[in-house]
Amino acid sequence: MKKTLYQIALALFAGASFMSCLKEDIVATPGINGVKFYMANSQGKDSLITQPVRGKAVKIVVDTDADMCSVWPGGARVIMKKKVSTDGVTFADSVDMFNHPVLTNSDLYSDYGLVGAKGLKTTLSSEGWYCTYTYSKAGEFDLVVVVTNHGYNTNEFKPAVVEVGKLQVK
Repeated sequence: MKKTLYQIALALFAGASFMSCLKEDIVATPGINGVKFYMANSQGKDSLITQPVRGKAVKIVVDTDADMCSVWPGGARVIMKKKVSTDGVTFADSVDMFNHPVLTNSDLYSDYGLVGAKGLKTTLSSEGWYCTYTYSKAGEFDLVVVVTNHGYNTNEFKPAVVEVGKLQVK
């Protein structure tokens, strides 16, 4: 009788453990509630702005329910240059084996996966995920945010790529 009770208890425990693991594997796709921009005012405090200014640090805050967040501000894209051989023939040293350009640095999301391209790491605060960035020139830039609720380097990595839109920098 005791042996049967132990077997039943063990089966119930194993079943409950299995059910809880299945519930943890179902992870919702994260969403973005908004993106705000802040710049330091004359007193050094963050002030909400609508348009960043070139040459000044802007704090990008992403309001999201995601576990991880990366920001691609799209302000820098530098390709390695071509070289000239000793016989005067120019050859490209800035392409990889798939004929993609090798970048010195890039934070443009369309370059995702290329050598030298990466998004900005963010830090979690009470307002959301944030990072600081300085646009070196004025113009229109594509701002992209990548969020996920699951870890990377796994088969379940399903990032949500959100194109925030064109950002006008004066």
